[in-house]
Amino acid sequence: MEMLSFASVDAYVKARTGWPTPNVEFELDYVAETMNPIVPSGGARILPSKTFEEVQDKQFDIILVPGGPGARPNVISPSVHEFVRKQAPRATYVLSVCTGSWILADAGVLEGKRATSNKAAFRDLVANTSRGIQWVPKARWVVDGNIWTASGVTAGADMGYAFMTEVCGDVFATRVKNIVELHASGPEDDEYADVWGLV
Repeated sequence: MEMLSFASVDAYVKARTGWPTPNVEFELDYVAETMNPIVPSGGARILPSKTFEEVQDKQFDIILVPGGPGARPNVISPSVHEFVRKQAPRATYVLSVCTGSWILADAGVLEGKRATSNKAAFRDLVANTSRGIQWVPKARWVVDGNIWTASGVTAGADMGYAFMTEVCGDVFATRVKNIVELHASGPEDDEYADVWGLV
């Protein structure tokens, strides 16, 4: 499931003929501390395209921070927080999926903002992050200014559809949604807040 946290619609679109073309060109980089493969709990290796050092003078328009079991404070390298802290203020959009919002919180990006995260980790996350963050327990995703946070990993697909609609327009986003057969939920359509006793 972690793979869904950062799977690129753009990559799928470019790989298939007959698919709609967005009115926006995306240039993707998978940035990490080193060029060593990243192995999510699902086992599929992700190869970084650049290191933090290689992009230290580059400003990204969109930052997507995935989550998962490795997104806990005791696991995340300080260089990840440093990268996010440096990039976020000037990025057009900052997005997180699942517990990627914990990384944003620890980097100070969510201070004074509304945000959400994975409901299974929600209590632990709220207890261990700044009181200046307004954590929203019942939300598939939350948008506060240029910051978009999704709750569980599949909520990232719902948020991704809404984000694609904002960036690429409704016609393109709906066409892609229909091709991949996504039943997109709205931002407040969150049954998991009840499941985990958060509301």
